[in-house]
Amino acid sequence: MKITILGSGTSTGVPVLGCKCNVCLSEDIKDKRSRPGILLVKNGFNLLIDASQDLRDQLLKNRIERIDGIIITHAHADHIFGLDDTRMLSKKYQKSMDIYCTKRVEKDVRRVYSYVFNNSQEGGGKPKFSFHNISLLKNIGPFSLKLFDYYHGGIKLKGFILDRIVILMDGSYIDMKNYRFIKKNGKIIIINSLRTRPHPTHFSIPESIFLVKSLGFEKAYFVHLSDSLKHEDLLKMVPENIFPTYDGMEIEYE
Repeated sequence: MKITILGSGTSTGVPVLGCKCNVCLSEDIKDKRSRPGILLVKNGFNLLIDASQDLRDQLLKNRIERIDGIIITHAHADHIFGLDDTRMLSKKYQKSMDIYCTKRVEKDVRRVYSYVFNNSQEGGGKPKFSFHNISLLKNIGPFSLKLFDYYHGGIKLKGFILDRIVILMDGSYIDMKNYRFIKKNGKIIIINSLRTRPHPTHFSIPESIFLVKSLGFEKAYFVHLSDSLKHEDLLKMVPENIFPTYDGMEIEYE
């Protein structure tokens, strides 16, 4: 399996508009963090995790011409506002885009993308979505699927484990029951690690380091990074088995 980090940044992206900090002014390509997105490829099946406003650029830069399915973790802008860009893929392959999410997330997506489901004129075309209730599934394509609960601030979300890869895009709290489930069923983790200081809706970098150490996983990858630290400084902060990600980073997983 190959994992590509399409976007390693948080909802603002990095550089942040109007910011003059040393991270936002950095010329290091690894400090240019587009908004969240991950692609998993197994047996020719391309599974996308979330679709941010930067999806079009991410697909072009990584030369990705096909998506077989999309998991939407929740309906915040930096996770769904790129869904309209899938219309050209649906047109090319003459099929609806398979969207895997909870019923609550589906309701939110339908509200945001109301023009897709009403009788408004096509214009340049509309995306075509086929929704699947992720809570009822054990597999997505060739990937095994296990779900757990966690919190993004006050919002309860479904996290997931794909072939023992724990993916926790936005989160700030996991209770003991779900922590034990993750520890039992996971092997590596991709986890949001927003900044050095605490945050009400995201794990901080120190919190993510503590969680990874307690889980005892082989490897961990930090995503949803802000302009808190440069990539080179993040590397100095983390243990050898934890990797701050960057846009375009590729990970091989057996």
